[in-house]
Amino acid sequence: MKQLILAILISFNLSAQTIPQDKMLHFSGCYIVSATSTSLASYYLPKKKAFWVGVSVGTAIGLGKEIWDIKHGNPELGDLGADVIGAFFGSFTVVIRF
Repeated sequence: MKQLILAILISFNLSAQTIPQDKMLHFSGCYIVSATSTSLASYYLPKKKAFWVGVSVGTAIGLGKEIWDIKHGNPELGDLGADVIGAFFGSFTVVIRF
């Protein structure tokens, strides 16, 4: 499983030249928020619930940013997609470790 994650991260890194920097920032921000949330939740909840708490928190932060962008910036559906994917991978990385 660790080899699969490593292969995904390497291929993601190689394709970073074609992914806009804004999407990478959304992905990485939600990855960090989700991984942190999952790590904290894993002390109090079972692994499966901690995973979903992390995904939910990361996605909620990304959704909040896009809602804020409606009045103050440029909201994009692609940014929300990058947020959700980052939140999923952040939680997944933590859960497979424990």
